[in-house]
Amino acid sequence: MEINCPQCGSTFNLPATAARPGAKLRCSVCKTVFSLPDKAPEDKKDDAQGHYSPPHEPLQMAKPVRSKKILLYSLLALFVLGGAAGGGLWWYMQGKAGSISTAPSSAIPLAQKVERLTMRNVRQYYVTNEKIGAISVIEGKVVNGFPTPKELIEVEAALYGQDRNPMVSKRQFAGASLSLFQLQVLGEKDLEAFINNKLEVLANNTNIPSGGEVPFMVLFYNPPSTVAEFGVKIVDVRDPEVKK
Repeated sequence: MEINCPQCGSTFNLPATAARPGAKLRCSVCKTVFSLPDKAPEDKKDDAQGHYSPPHEPLQMAKPVRSKKILLYSLLALFVLGGAAGGGLWWYMQGKAGSISTAPSSAIPLAQKVERLTMRNVRQYYVTNEKIGAISVIEGKVVNGFPTPKELIEVEAALYGQDRNPMVSKRQFAGASLSLFQLQVLGEKDLEAFINNKLEVLANNTNIPSGGEVPFMVLFYNPPSTVAEFGVKIVDVRDPEVKK
């Protein structure tokens, strides 16, 4: 069943077995809690179905699907509340940092540093590149919910197998993104140069005001054919330096 968050408009695939009329859901993109209507809408056929697990088991993310056409799928990230005894979505990220690296920004716990940063319009899709082959693209926007400006936001994305273990992961500074045409025709070296362009990153990922947003895009080249899920999270953010 397709469910749309009434706050941010993100689209999710919710298993019919979990779509009980009046059930309370929480969007993991903007954190809004909302209820299903008393009369649930008819389920729509989709190749990217989620999987419902028994109580106390995690609800998995949407499965990316390969196709000749470019298919766009939002991240399935709903937490089922109440009757499912708190069953929710779980994921974690591991792996090496991306091509732009910096020293740790501070000793403040990560959860505290990013607690008011949210993601919206998160989606994953495949693009066929004429030089590389398949590219798995994960993109979205990070919104600054802090009352003060933030900068150098960094995300980490991962692709998972059926066993829920990460098959490949990658860290990426937000700020730069590519057009569909660029994704289709540029080689890997040029794609990485564009996505990690320091001028682009610094232009869009510094002094982000309260309520402002910055786009992010993470690319995986020729991903494993057994990819079943994907996940993305915010892993770092900084406070702008105060000029004296």
